[in-house]
Amino acid sequence: MTTSSSSSWVDYYHKIYANETTWLDYSNAHVQGQTFGIALEAAGPVCGKRCLDVGCGRGQLSLVLAALLASEVVGVDIIEESISECRVRYPHVRWEVGTPEDEEFCRSLGRFDLIFCIELLQLVGWQQTLKTLWNRVSSGGRIVVVVPNKSNPIVQKTIDRFAGRYVAPTPTELASLVDSLPDVECWAYRGMDFQQDQRIVPYVTSPWMTTASTDFNSNRLVVAIQKQTSSIAPSKN
Repeated sequence: MTTSSSSSWVDYYHKIYANETTWLDYSNAHVQGQTFGIALEAAGPVCGKRCLDVGCGRGQLSLVLAALLASEVVGVDIIEESISECRVRYPHVRWEVGTPEDEEFCRSLGRFDLIFCIELLQLVGWQQTLKTLWNRVSSGGRIVVVVPNKSNPIVQKTIDRFAGRYVAPTPTELASLVDSLPDVECWAYRGMDFQQDQRIVPYVTSPWMTTASTDFNSNRLVVAIQKQTSSIAPSKN
């Protein structure tokens, strides 16, 4: 993310975050709650794992990871006041201000067993960001992504509205990127679509898939990428 792009999202955040009932990328708390549940299912066991929550916002997912007994949780966001508030309210979690597009910053965080990248890639240079975060995944670890699907008509309207600042991938673009990553053991993705009747849960999810489809137009993509287990344990740095 360039400095001007980063600043524009900070400005946008300040305009819409009038109180704690608004979200940058969620229409309501039900959407957020189900999204977190789907991401946690994709991650697998959290207990004893080092976890990184990139684009943590107000820290809700980071707090869930801590409650699930992760050995360490680091929440990262570019909004300084949100991180400052989290440091005061939730000192048992490590909070850092920074962007995942900054490789040096990401390197300073160490390596993680689980990295969560929820509703972030569309706001940054998603290809380089995913590559940078993949380098922070420990041997045998996993990265979980939730991102809008560029093939979806509703997402297309959002892309047009933000005139190039909001850039989401398609399943085939994600597949191409994953194919270029080193040490991938396996990966899969599924879709999230809004239901007509949202009284219980807003989304219905598709089965997991391992082959990208050119006509897959779910609103959101959930992606899990597993790293191969190395016989040599990597250092934290």
